[in-house]
Amino acid sequence: MGFEKFIAKRYLKSRKSNRILSFISGVSVLGIVLGVATLIVVISVMNGFSDNLKKRILGANAHIVVNRVDVSPIHDWREVQKEIAVVKDVTGVSPFIISQVLLTSRDNVSGVVLRGVIPQDEMKVTAVEKFITEGSFEELGDGSETPKIALGKELAANLGVMEGDKVTMVSPLGKKGPFGITPKMKYFEVCAVFDTGMYEYNNTLAYVDIKTAQDFFGLGDIVSGFSVGTTNFDRAEYIASEIQDVLKYPYWSRDWISMNKSLFSALKLEKYAMFIILTLIIIVASFNVISMITVTVKDKKRDIAILRAMGASEGSISGIFKKQGMIIGVTGTIIGNALGLAICVVLTKFKLISLPADIYFMDRLPVKMDVWTFVLVSVCSLLITYLAGLFPARQSAKMDPVEALRRD
Repeated sequence: MGFEKFIAKRYLKSRKSNRILSFISGVSVLGIVLGVATLIVVISVMNGFSDNLKKRILGANAHIVVNRVDVSPIHDWREVQKEIAVVKDVTGVSPFIISQVLLTSRDNVSGVVLRGVIPQDEMKVTAVEKFITEGSFEELGDGSETPKIALGKELAANLGVMEGDKVTMVSPLGKKGPFGITPKMKYFEVCAVFDTGMYEYNNTLAYVDIKTAQDFFGLGDIVSGFSVGTTNFDRAEYIASEIQDVLKYPYWSRDWISMNKSLFSALKLEKYAMFIILTLIIIVASFNVISMITVTVKDKKRDIAILRAMGASEGSISGIFKKQGMIIGVTGTIIGNALGLAICVVLTKFKLISLPADIYFMDRLPVKMDVWTFVLVSVCSLLITYLAGLFPARQSAKMDPVEALRRD
């Protein structure tokens, strides 16, 4: 151990003659501990919310959606499906038809977004099967006389129906007759109810078999687009670009990030804002470090003068107080990391803070711990503490030893 570090540690220890230094040192460490722990917990919780939102969005949506730029129907869809399927890292391709219809029951009526899909293909590209709360999604294409339909949880509640009940689908694009346009109507049996955790989807989304949708709308053998699943949703942007290179114009390949860009941009901005705001706690704690070093320098003028007279350089004197500040910073950062980790583990295992499940679709605070969060917070804490100790440390090195001994 160098003499600079040895002396720095001695100056931090409590002495009966001057307990104020020990008190300021303790407050400095406590401030850094609270700042680091708070920053880690808040960022981990925000990461948890973001990760939970991703899972909810990807539960009802594919990683990539492919359709025509002019949103016109795709006639040679089987050939296009094969071209997409051979692209590297593509795990599934599900053709779909999408349109808007009215669903009516004995109790209510509601406008919905109807998706016609091939159930087996759809389950390969989305997690909709995991969100089924009643019935079975596979029954959509069972070929029964009465076609089947799967409804979102809120939509089923609004219509007052459950599994096995009947609903009437009404298309605004009906046939022209002598008395104007006659809406097209068809009875459907509810075979499944799903809960994606997203109110927008639960309240407006319904699934039917793709052949049933084609027949109901009188479209023939066409589709609106394709849902594509990938091996890694984080690489969806690059895979979408590869699909675009294969299909070329007039096809348009979009990944889930670009389709929800505004939402995730807002979450990222909020996380950065919270990081900056909570970093102020560490900055405020660093002022205690400045005060502590300044008081120490004033109290140890005689010691500094003796060290200078014995041949200690200005750099060595400055190094003593820099190390004093870093000892506080390292101690506070280590304890803060341990405290932050402990709080995150407790929040993960125990429901200390309850959330209304009907609003957030989760009953507790979501926590996602990331090693880079701990690294980033620790680096910021140590850097702030180091910078805080520079000025008083340099001032100590400029002290005139002769003048200090004369006054003492």
